[in-house]
Parts: sequence; structure tokens; C-alpha cells
Amino acid sequence: MIELLNGDCLELMKKIPDNKADLGLLDPPYKLSQKYTTSTDSDNLLAVASIYPCALELSRIVKDGKFACVVYDNRILPLALDAFKNAGWKYVRALTLYRRAGNAHMMCGWMSTSDLILLFQNGDGKMDFYGECSHDVYVKDKMETTSYNHPAQKPLWIMKDIVQRLTRENDVVIDPYMGSGTTGVACVNLKRSFIGIESDKKHFETTKQRIKDIEVEIDFT
Repeated sequence: MIELLNGDCLELMKKIPDNKADLGLLDPPYKLSQKYTTSTDSDNLLAVASIYPCALELSRIVKDGKFACVVYDNRILPLALDAFKNAGWKYVRALTLYRRAGNAHMMCGWMSTSDLILLFQNGDGKMDFYGECSHDVYVKDKMETTSYNHPAQKPLWIMKDIVQRLTRENDVVIDPYMGSGTTGVACVNLKRSFIGIESDKKHFETTKQRIKDIEVEIDFT
């Protein structure tokens, strides 16, 4: 089952039943390039802050004991930790995405070339892991062979590794900030069901085409 939804994730998630998903895998917006002046980009602030209600909705949608995996930016890391803690999630650990290839920026004395991938458990209970175990640092040593014109496109092999480690075949993965659909493609390749939400029409259409290209039946809403 592949279900792709175009619209505001905070509104569309309200329509998803409780305990529907086995994993939340998300890369929320964390654009930080704006300057805080009289022309502050209020839409961007709302997008970044959406992680709070999103974490709360995910705590209802993701089954008890299962995980949320959140790709996030070091510069505003406390925001994600606070949002998921307030929503009842338990912080488990962090993985690292090291961008040997790609852009870098100066951050407090060092060149920043990494993003954290935060792992939270929904409540308590036994933690189940599946598939093959890999190292906790993902090294991106080359750019993606195909660009889908998304500013935060992630390597497919990393999304596949996370999905295979945290779910089993036919489990349901939800991505409320779907972007260009890399997580959805990973799920199709690994025979997982997928619910993806994206507000940007262009990126939504990109995901539709990417998944159509691997020939599955899709529920477009």
C-alpha cells in the first residue's frame, strides 16, 4: 500500500487512524538562512515550529514501542529533542550523516559537514531491530547521480538502511515531510507500505513519478 497525500501534514495527519504506522521517518524543515529583522520570514518560522504538533500526531499514529527517526540540524537540535519529549517520546540515540561530498558551513569554530539522525521510541517496551546492522555514521562520499531539485535530498541507500533496520516487510512507514520521495522509494524497494505527505505540489508530483517508475499501484489523494 502506497498512499501519497498533497497538503498540510498537520491537517492531513489528523485523518490518519491511531496505531496505523510502524515507523515515522522524517526530515522536517529547518531552514536557517533568514535574518531576524522586520522582514522575518514568518512562514519559515511556522514551518520549523511544526515539529511540535507533528511529534504529537506521530505519537498517536505510530504504534506503542515503535520508533520515529528524525533527520535534523545541529544548530537547532534542542527544538527536536524538546518537541518529541513533550509529545511523550523517549530519546534513544543519534546516528550521524557525514557529508564528505556536498556543502559545508562554518559553525562555532568548525566546518559543519554533518546532520544528526535522532531515534525516539514511542513510549516504553522492548526495542525491536531487524535486518542488517551497520555502523552509526553514514558517509555521503559522492553526490546523488540523479537530482530531483529538492534542497535537502537524501541518499536513497541511507533511507533504505534505516527502513530495513527498523521495520519488517509489509510494515507501514509514514513520512509527513516527504519532499522528493526518497523514503517512499526506499519503502517500495523493500516491500514496505508507505504514507507520504508533501505540501509542495512540484515535489509531490516528483514523488508520484518516481514511484510510478517502479510500477506499483498508488493511492493518490
